[in-house]
Amino acid sequence: MNKQTGMVLFSLLLLLDNIQAAGLQDDSPSRRWLNVPWEVRYLLFTNTQQRYAEGYRLAKLQNTLDGKKGKNYVYLDALELIKPTANFVTPDARTITTGIIAFDKQGDVTTPDGELRKFSGKLSALENLVLVQRTAPMAKPYELLFWSQGIPGNLAFAPGPCTMLDTLRYEDEWRSGDKRGDFGCREWTAQLFNDERPYIDVTTYTKRGNFIGEFVGWSRFKDAPKPVIGMNGKTWLCLHECPAGEKPGVIGDIQTWTRKHRYPMPVPPPYQPEYPNKNYYDDLHEMDED
Repeated sequence: MNKQTGMVLFSLLLLLDNIQAAGLQDDSPSRRWLNVPWEVRYLLFTNTQQRYAEGYRLAKLQNTLDGKKGKNYVYLDALELIKPTANFVTPDARTITTGIIAFDKQGDVTTPDGELRKFSGKLSALENLVLVQRTAPMAKPYELLFWSQGIPGNLAFAPGPCTMLDTLRYEDEWRSGDKRGDFGCREWTAQLFNDERPYIDVTTYTKRGNFIGEFVGWSRFKDAPKPVIGMNGKTWLCLHECPAGEKPGVIGDIQTWTRKHRYPMPVPPPYQPEYPNKNYYDDLHEMDED
C-alpha cells in the first residue's frame, strides 16, 4: 500500500467514524421526534419587562457559548428567538411583557416574524418541545419547554407544556407569594381544560398585593379562544385573545367588563399554587418501593 492510498483509506475511515457518530447523535431520544399530531396553537411567554429582557440576554449569551471551551449543548435556548410582542404599563406595578409564538396544525410557526417562520415545532422522545429549522433539519434545535404529564391518573391540569420554573413552583420548598408568581402551567391548563370557565385568570393573589408573574400559557386547536386576563397591582389587563375584537390592554373596570361579556367576576382561589405536589403525595409515590 503506497502512502497516497493509505491517506485515502485513513480519510474514508475518519469520514465513516464521523457519519456513525452523527448517526448515533441523531438517533438519540433528544433528536427523535414523536409521530403525534401537533396540538399547540400558540405559546404565550409572560414576565416582567426587566426579567423578560434578562431572559433574552442570558439565552443569547448561552447560545453563543455552544461549541466553545468544550461546551456542547443538547439544545439551544429558544428565548433568544421570541421577541416581545407587547408591553403592558400599569401604575405602581412592574411593566408586563408578553411574547407570542403561533403554529399551524403541522407545527409550522405562523408568527409574522421572518426569523421564526423558518421553524417548526417538534416533540422529542424525551418530551421536549423544540423548534427545528425546516430548511436545515440537522441544525441544533431550540428548546421551548417540556411536555409535562402532570400527576399520574390526573387529567385536570395535564398534559401540557411547562417550564423548569414550574418544576420548582410545585415543590414543597416553594414559598407562596414568590416574586416570580404562584400561577404556573398547572393553573393555566386547569382553566384551559375547564369548558365552563370563559377566561384564564393569571393573577397571583397575595395579601401584599396582586400581580402577574412569570409563566408560559398555551392553547390547543380544539379549544375555543379564551381571554387571558390578570390583575397587576390595582389594574386589570387583558393580555391575549380579548373578547369581541377588543385589543390587549387595560380593562378599565372589571365589573363593567364582566357584565358586558356576561362573564363571572374573577375570584381568588383558596391558595396558590393551586396544585402543589404535596396534595398528590400518594399518587406521586404509588410506585415507590417500601
